[in-house]
Amino acid sequence: MTVEDFQIQFNKAWSLRNHGNYTQVLAIAEAQLTLAQEANDRKAEALFLKLYAQVHADKRELRESLKYYKQIERIYIALEDLPRQMHTLRHIGSLFYELKEYECSEKCLVQVVDFIGNRTDMEAANTFRVYALALEGLGQKPRSINFWQKAKDIYQTYDIEEGVMECDQHLGNRP
Repeated sequence: MTVEDFQIQFNKAWSLRNHGNYTQVLAIAEAQLTLAQEANDRKAEALFLKLYAQVHADKRELRESLKYYKQIERIYIALEDLPRQMHTLRHIGSLFYELKEYECSEKCLVQVVDFIGNRTDMEAANTFRVYALALEGLGQKPRSINFWQKAKDIYQTYDIEEGVMECDQHLGNRP
């Protein structure tokens, strides 16, 4: 299988996931994961593990999702693919936040925040948002303010009204 073939199968499964067809998604993921492993294609392996992680997250099986995201992170570490590793670590940090394990969340997310630096894309906004939530979970509201503001600025740039409203709520701004 080529990289394009794997991507086509992933896109098909992702579309099915968006419609809640989890049985079909997992069937595709299982078949493609086997092919990726047989081909020793670690990037494709990570891609199909992501389907497992997302389905479990969608079903609120957060510990199971976390298990898959940690596998994915190990693959990206082995491949020395820092951008994908950091993206995966953001998901891990988000899961720890949802599990109310704020210290673990903060430890993951501070690495991603450092990696992102001054970027102003949606990945940065989403990272700043969940990092601010983790800080609040740790009782560090004053430290969270800067990250809520950074997230808000980016969400405004992209006209993401929901994101702006959430940031305003945490910043204490009233519409």
